[in-house]
Amino acid sequence: MDTTESKEEIFNRAKGQHETLDRRLQMLLRKPFLTAEEELEVRELKKKKLYYKDIMEKNR
Repeated sequence: MDTTESKEEIFNRAKGQHETLDRRLQMLLRKPFLTAEEELEVRELKKKKLYYKDIMEKNR
């Protein structure tokens, strides 16, 4: 039994994570005012999105 993920599986998993993070980010950015915690979350979400985008680029 082969448990190694294919490039396509890795790409699709990263894409799903990226899209989930993007939806949360967009929800936060629609707010007229962000708390300090939300501003921190926005920065973290952007970093995580870049991480998953890098994975997607490496596995095209």
